[in-house]
Amino acid sequence: MSFSGSLQHKLSSDHLVEVANAFTGDLRTSVEFTIADSVTDQLVNFTADVSLIKAIIILSTQDVTLKTNDSGAPAETIVLLADNPLVWYEGSYYTNLLATDITKSYFSNASGSTATVKILMIMDSTP
Repeated sequence: MSFSGSLQHKLSSDHLVEVANAFTGDLRTSVEFTIADSVTDQLVNFTADVSLIKAIIILSTQDVTLKTNDSGAPAETIVLLADNPLVWYEGSYYTNLLATDITKSYFSNASGSTATVKILMIMDSTP
């Protein structure tokens, strides 16, 4: 099965600049979950072979921290800011912050409110 998606960027002031990037892959992961306030290292069912990722967006309604693979000595630690999505796609100007295959994901929330986290990822397993 094939999955398609597009990422749209839009900046407006006196002028409008708009662009859309399209992605296609044969795998899609879509996860949504909540993390109560004052929770540390909640294990979440999110794994990934990062070499397959074509596009990923992670969005949280509160400031939270993501640790990958190990809560004590994580491969990556990423602070996600409230309503400020982490976005990466093939062809980006920067390297994917998720550089190591993800076998486990841990989220912590000290924001004062329950956080809702959404992850959408399109991957391609074909060479």
